[in-house]
Amino acid sequence: MRLDDLANIEWLEPWSPSSAGLEIELEKEIGNGHPLHGKEAIAVGRRNDQDDVLFFLPNNSQPLAVVHLTWKGSTEQSPEWPRTKFYSSLEDWIQHRMNLDHLELTLR
Repeated sequence: MRLDDLANIEWLEPWSPSSAGLEIELEKEIGNGHPLHGKEAIAVGRRNDQDDVLFFLPNNSQPLAVVHLTWKGSTEQSPEWPRTKFYSSLEDWIQHRMNLDHLELTLR
């Protein structure tokens, strides 16, 4: 998967393209032992009603991750935070995350 592959996502609410700078907050929050520690991560999408961010991981076997940023502004003490869920492909993320989040939103 390449970053260009993510350029044509048909975003469904509550997801949308992300703004710049979320990588900086991710770097502040992840510490030793976190599965993203030391890995390149590029923000590509954001859930508008929560602090979940979709990151592209160009050198990872699972190239997408949704990270629930804590906005603590510093390193989390537990490697469980920020909470992170990996996806094996764009299709995996769309089917098991974006579509479900959209359905949940529309059923409220």
